[in-house]
Amino acid sequence: MLSRLLRVSTVLTLAAALPVKAPAQAPAGASPAVIGEVRDAVRRYDAALRRADAAAVGQFFAPEYVFVNARGQRLTRAERLANLRTGRTAVDTVAHAPEEEQFQSYGNVVLYSTLLTLGGRYSGKTQQQGHYRALVVWVRRDGRWQQVASQLTQVVEQ
Repeated sequence: MLSRLLRVSTVLTLAAALPVKAPAQAPAGASPAVIGEVRDAVRRYDAALRRADAAAVGQFFAPEYVFVNARGQRLTRAERLANLRTGRTAVDTVAHAPEEEQFQSYGNVVLYSTLLTLGGRYSGKTQQQGHYRALVVWVRRDGRWQQVASQLTQVVEQ
């Protein structure tokens, strides 16, 4: 009896410890229509960033937007837009490597990752062009795509 109870207890413990994937959480490849919408939002966002158009860029940031820059600093929407308005941030070059783009859809949320070539001024200092991995969380709200979070990581050439 004790042996049987131990076996049942072991099976229940293992079953409870195994991760269960909920269907709503499983990533799906984004549909071609969604990919087109997000690509268009990325293109318009990049153009506004190159123009240093803070009002236009601000339309792409949700109120709760947070950015983690390549130095590991966390910036709010307001801080990011202030840097753009004052010229502390100025993007001269932004180019995506299409072969590196990935889109993962979770309903009204799309995770977008890419390899970027960026050049310009950051924190008031001119930076040479460099390569960065970018991860952006886009959310569809009121019929448009907005960023709720983004992060850059510099790719170190070896």
